Amino acid sequence: MIDEILRLSFVVLARMILWIRPALPMICCLLLWTTIAFTLWSFFKNIRQGVANIKQLHRIPCADCAYATGSHLLKCSIQPCLAFSEDAIDCPDFEPASFKRTDSARVNGLSAM
Repeated sequence: MIDEILRLSFVVLARMILWIRPALPMICCLLLWTTIAFTLWSFFKNIRQGVANIKQLHRIPCADCAYATGSHLLKCSIQPCLAFSEDAIDCPDFEPASFKRTDSARVNGLSAM
């Protein structure tokens, strides 16, 4: 019983392959170009999404804030949990720094006000 079902399925498959055989180059060509088009579309979609993410990250104002400490232990003295994250984009405590504080400014006795 199982042998007859397998034999019948192989016969049907062989006849189907013989029937499709003349159109096989066209089918393969269509599958190839569909795969290439999908790959290119996916690549450009990911590039566009990556550019949008980078633009979003460039909106984070913490690097130019007066309250940014420059230390990896305490990134911000006002909002340490939000500092340098996407949640800090509309930070109500943002204060533009008058100048960036460097180690040489501390050595020379200058301090950021």
